[in-house]
Amino acid sequence: MSRQVLERGVLACSALALYGWSQPSASEPIMQPDCKPAPAVSHAKSHCVKNTTNRISSATPEKVVNDQWSDRHNNRLPDEMEAVYGNLLAQTQALVDRNQFTEAVNLIGGIPKNSRHHGMAQQLQEDWSRELLRQATSECAQARVGKALSMLDTIPPVSQLSDRVTELQQRWRKQKALLQQAIDLKQAGDWQGVTDTIKSLEGTPMYQSLLVQELLQQAMMQLYKPDATMLQVAMEDLPTVQPSVAPPETVSVMSSP
Repeated sequence: MSRQVLERGVLACSALALYGWSQPSASEPIMQPDCKPAPAVSHAKSHCVKNTTNRISSATPEKVVNDQWSDRHNNRLPDEMEAVYGNLLAQTQALVDRNQFTEAVNLIGGIPKNSRHHGMAQQLQEDWSRELLRQATSECAQARVGKALSMLDTIPPVSQLSDRVTELQQRWRKQKALLQQAIDLKQAGDWQGVTDTIKSLEGTPMYQSLLVQELLQQAMMQLYKPDATMLQVAMEDLPTVQPSVAPPETVSVMSSP
């Protein structure tokens, strides 16, 4: 993720914080609009203070804060903040152009619901999540299961692909465990265990990957390789055959006339 993208995200958070502080504080006293003057000044003062105190004590701090945020949620954001979120959309599109879908999905999820850019952000997030799922499936088929699972983790839980993602995560974790088991058995020299474990991956796209096929070939070669000791014993039991010696060639010497 570029430094400029991070600066945009910090700017958006700062703007949101400033907007929150600009609202009325919950600690400010709320005066009764129907406070009527009493005959004496002292009685009027006590009457108003009493009503004000009762009004504040009847509203808990949690309720006051929740009411303010619920009202604010429905308000339109200032144009300055909308401009920040518009630039954020542009930044995510630049990430997608560089095939950085994971970073783009993470970044675009910060646009709030009360922004006019939220609908576009949701649509783009769904489209890019589908692309992430496609890329993750390709990575798993090449036995890069760790990377595939990390890509699935990026897809938001609110996505329409959520059920499919959960299913694949469970399936791929089991396949990853089997692959790691085969690698451990190879290092231990248990070649029969390697072949048995790899057979458990048959029928999955990972079974045809280069890594899995290399493990299987190594295991088969080791299992069917002749034992050196047995081969030597078998050679000792064979009869010794002496090669026949050809007689020397007869050379005729002819006398010259």
